[in-house]
Amino acid sequence: MARTTRTSPARRRSPSRRKKRRSGGFKVLMFLLLLVSTGYAAYQLDMSGYFTLKQVETAETIYLEPSVLDSLCDALFLGRSIFSDLGPLKDALATRPLIKKVSCLRRFPDRLRVQVLERRPVALANVGGILPVDDEGYVLPLDISRHRLELPLITPPSAGSVTTEEHTGRMRLDKNGRRLVQAVLCFRDMSPELLGRISEFGINEHGKITLVTMDRGLQVVMGKWVEPKNIDYLRWMFTELDSRDDKPSVVDLSFEGQIIVRSD
Repeated sequence: MARTTRTSPARRRSPSRRKKRRSGGFKVLMFLLLLVSTGYAAYQLDMSGYFTLKQVETAETIYLEPSVLDSLCDALFLGRSIFSDLGPLKDALATRPLIKKVSCLRRFPDRLRVQVLERRPVALANVGGILPVDDEGYVLPLDISRHRLELPLITPPSAGSVTTEEHTGRMRLDKNGRRLVQAVLCFRDMSPELLGRISEFGINEHGKITLVTMDRGLQVVMGKWVEPKNIDYLRWMFTELDSRDDKPSVVDLSFEGQIIVRSD
């Protein structure tokens, strides 16, 4: 008597493992062929100049002349492939005195948009001449009268407070000069209304930061660094002095927990 072998319907409908492997291998092969052909087509287009940068757009700037920026960008980027590494070119552009950071946006197939973060003046350094400086103490090649720079005046201990960096060739304030810049930034961020009452930031013979106010040339000693509590003391002091007829010549806020007032 013949033996009958029964197969379940689910088993009959499912493909064999071998067929699955063949189907998966065929898909991988097609994907690789598509990848190679796409890459080859892109390579041919690149070699023919299709992806060569032909137009560079620049964002609006405040202090950097647009024509100067356009010339710099054209010289650096035009004629290069849009796929090229732009890092070294951005670094080269960022070495310019008025440029702090550079970002690029590729627009296929042949356009590039360049945006620069400018170095902006925050103070005027009195170092023999009056020089605009940014928040890192770098000297900026800006015409003060042309740009109408009405900024706090800082006076470092000596005219030699400006040095030239070897690796960048840029002029920069030394440590004491940068301390004064930090003082200006602290006032700007925490109490900008008080900046209008200060005519000059300096450093005395004890290495402490001093302020000279617009109000009868009052000298205020702040300490090695300007701290939030010193600004609070100064704000309170201005309120008190506004209500008094007698004005001191020196106010020392550099000692912990006390305010020293001296009069001539």
